[in-house]
Amino acid sequence: TCRKIAQTIWIPSIMCGFLVLYITYSPTNHIQIFQRQEIKLDNGVVEQYTTQTKSPIDEQRDHIVIGILSANGKQHFRDTQRKTWIKAMLRMQHILPFKITYKFLLDEPSSESIAENALSHDIVYLNVTNHGRAVKFGEKMYIWWKYVHIVYPDALLGGRIDDDAFLCVPQVFYRLDSIKSSNLYYGWRHGKSRQINKDNRVDEMFLFLGRDLISSISKRHYCGQAKCKNKDDLIDLDYGDTSLAEWLSIYSDNVNFISDNDRIVQCGANSHAIYKRYLKPGFCLKQLVFHKSTYEMIELLQTYNDFAFMEKSKVEESIKMDVSEQTIISGVSGSIFSGDVVRKAPQISIHVDEKTTLFLNESDSKICDNWAVVTTIHQPSNSVRNIAKHPSWCVVIVADVTTPSEDAYLKSVVNDENKNRVIYLSINRQKTLYPLLSEVIPVKHFGRKNIGYMYAIHHKAKYIWDFDDDNNGVFDLIEIERITKGESVTVCNEKGSKLFNPYPYFGVPETRVWPRGFPLESIKDNKTIPQICDTKVSVTVGAIQCLANEQPDVDAIFRFTRNVPFNFSATKETHKPFVVPKQTFSPFNAQATLWTSSAFKYMALPISINGRVSDIWRSYIAQYFFYRSDLRLAFSVPYVVQERNIHTISADFNAELDITKKWVLFLIL
Repeated sequence: TCRKIAQTIWIPSIMCGFLVLYITYSPTNHIQIFQRQEIKLDNGVVEQYTTQTKSPIDEQRDHIVIGILSANGKQHFRDTQRKTWIKAMLRMQHILPFKITYKFLLDEPSSESIAENALSHDIVYLNVTNHGRAVKFGEKMYIWWKYVHIVYPDALLGGRIDDDAFLCVPQVFYRLDSIKSSNLYYGWRHGKSRQINKDNRVDEMFLFLGRDLISSISKRHYCGQAKCKNKDDLIDLDYGDTSLAEWLSIYSDNVNFISDNDRIVQCGANSHAIYKRYLKPGFCLKQLVFHKSTYEMIELLQTYNDFAFMEKSKVEESIKMDVSEQTIISGVSGSIFSGDVVRKAPQISIHVDEKTTLFLNESDSKICDNWAVVTTIHQPSNSVRNIAKHPSWCVVIVADVTTPSEDAYLKSVVNDENKNRVIYLSINRQKTLYPLLSEVIPVKHFGRKNIGYMYAIHHKAKYIWDFDDDNNGVFDLIEIERITKGESVTVCNEKGSKLFNPYPYFGVPETRVWPRGFPLESIKDNKTIPQICDTKVSVTVGAIQCLANEQPDVDAIFRFTRNVPFNFSATKETHKPFVVPKQTFSPFNAQATLWTSSAFKYMALPISINGRVSDIWRSYIAQYFFYRSDLRLAFSVPYVVQERNIHTISADFNAELDITKKWVLFLIL
């Protein structure tokens, strides 16, 4: 009966898949201990500043300290920086690859800046005696490096930037992470020679120095003249960058000199043409820094970058940053996901009444063993048309409110041969067939796909091909037979890690490639890249994730920092399916995954979260139940090519923040 089907298949799926998502967790605010201290350098610099306790995640990351050169009378610039890229940096600090401290650098105190610092706690006074443009900037450079060396001896990198520079966050920090070293000398380059001198140098508007170079400079004597008595003394050529280049020239052979002129925009002559070229959406998809910005430009560039794609209320709700509680001080700690339960699911039962049985009255229903399920808002894609032609598969297309009408959509999909194998579920038909589900699942959400799963289950599916309309291809069911016969590979030592990255096994173009939903803190953990062994053990598979070529399923951070498209080198002739060991996890998607009937009850896509990560949350939830049902997850070679629909990578990044912050403690709980 319908009631029995609903209770045994769908109700457990809702309860298992959605119960966890009624439980909301709050970030834990680390206890902050503030102390007023005086730091005295040998040149008499004094700064009163605050310190705070470190969060556990800070201990796992390299420290970077950034000095932003500013001046009295430029508070508007500093405030603009604080509310744009600095604010984004602090919001994201728990997922960035560095523990980050920033300071504004002023020549001397003023009553206005003292009052400003009483609120912001982010100003350092250099107490230099020379003021004005291009006057003893070498002294300011030296004092800053000396300060970093004494106050932050653990810092791997020190930075010095101008207060009219806009930084793309998080892109700039992932670039720094890819080139970091203790002898780094990085920024926008003058000259072409590899020999460091005043004509071949990094511009001081945005430069980063490694710890060893900072230490070496700090231990030398600053003479303050263009010519000094001792060759090791630090001369001052008035400009900070030319002075620094002269200081570093004696270490040229031991300096990791890296420039990014193509990604750092330096406005000089013909600035209006540069503004026209670069001040537009997508700036941060290719560039890292924009120099010589007005504060209006800085605000505009920030709207084009990461957090502009979320509504303000959603940003404040999902990533809390309370300035009144001092979270903006120095930017070295913040609120990370704690796993503390703050709300529980109500203890209610679900009553299944007769209106949920209406779908059984369809006399013309098509019975198929193999069903492909897709939801879309686009015109018919090659993927949908091709699978509709496949004689072994029936297709159910779950429409949303903006999907083309049934007649318009099916015009290029259906013909006499396949008309009984292609089903279009309009919003109205969804309401008729599954009124309870249709009422619960929001429109304009990826979770509408749940209705397609239910339709396939009702129509006697043995396999469900869970795919996106931009993934062209279909899984070869022979892979199921190979795994059943024990023709697969698995991990040699199952005690290495609770998490595995399957991508390297299938042949990737670079060392670090990871799937969407893979935790960022584990990207460089070699234990997650398993040693593979053949196995003759037959297992029961719940789901098989099929990899995709051209546009593999990687996250926004990968797309920001790595080269895409790319292909896996593996083929079914060279690589067996990879079976994930019991009690371990690997994220998988709803873009190209085959589900077997044993696992149908775990297919429910969560609907209370962003659709971008709904399938990733489902994958972790499903695996939890797989291992309690003696089912396994497997990965296969690519059978599809992803012809990626239009995405805004920054918007994808925002959506992925939720799972990035919470996955570890979710698994523990």
